[in-house]
Amino acid sequence: MKTMGTIALAAALLLASLALEARAVDAVIFDRAASPADYRREYSRALLQQVMERTVPQFGAYSIDYADAHMERPRLLEALKQGALVNVTAYPADAKWLKALLSVPVPTDMGLQSWRIALIDARHQEKMRRLALPDGLKQLTAGVGSVWVTRAALRDNGFRHVTGSNYIGLFNMLMAGRFDYFPRGVNEIFQEYDLRRAAFPQLAVEDSIVLHDNIPSLFFVSPRHPRLHQRISAGMEMLLLDGTLERFVLQHHRAYLQRAKLCQRRRIELPNRDIDQAMLARKALWLDPFDPRHGFCPAADRR
Repeated sequence: MKTMGTIALAAALLLASLALEARAVDAVIFDRAASPADYRREYSRALLQQVMERTVPQFGAYSIDYADAHMERPRLLEALKQGALVNVTAYPADAKWLKALLSVPVPTDMGLQSWRIALIDARHQEKMRRLALPDGLKQLTAGVGSVWVTRAALRDNGFRHVTGSNYIGLFNMLMAGRFDYFPRGVNEIFQEYDLRRAAFPQLAVEDSIVLHDNIPSLFFVSPRHPRLHQRISAGMEMLLLDGTLERFVLQHHRAYLQRAKLCQRRRIELPNRDIDQAMLARKALWLDPFDPRHGFCPAADRR
């Protein structure tokens, strides 16, 4: 039979444990960019800050730091499984990652990265405009990262491609004529172009075609950090339901969407056989850049 002293001690330990948990800081370690000129992580990092801040009332304090070094995707996946060097990232959804990690089922950019336009050699602009689609484009060669999900989307839909071992090297390969076009998300291509056009004077944004691959970009969390996954999932749902996520996406990408002129482009759909159909069917998750209310498509340009 327990004595009063034993009960009092147990109660004290429980209260101490609860107090310690209440003071616990959810420590995010986000993956590091490939170089100082690689700004692809900045949007996701800013969004994650919003998510963590929104969930302070429910989950308490937090911190966000970067991993010590950049990791290419195979190494990053292994590090995320362990959860020590890095515990959160945001990337286009890959079947292997969906199986091995905890994913947050709300696209970080509401699907904008799945609208892809290409970087090309400016001397090929007119040739691209004259292509009969989709067969003409299938005769050309795209450049993609060796482990990028875009590679599977192109392969599964009959498009030729070559791979590069790292992101930075793909720009050199394009300008050396190793492939014909470099598909990039509408959310990233103009920043990449603006940063690199001085180094590559012949670099251009192809102006007549858009590919749509329905590959969502998601937050992925280490399975060693289920509370962090719960927190980010709850925060993303909050931002989605009150319209903050859409406003955030447009705030960061409106100028890029205006430059993209998607409604003046010929569209090629690349069906994604790996996507969760429930996610695809949930219309609130996806921003439609062709929706008139966003103002990107004058009536005369809609196709």
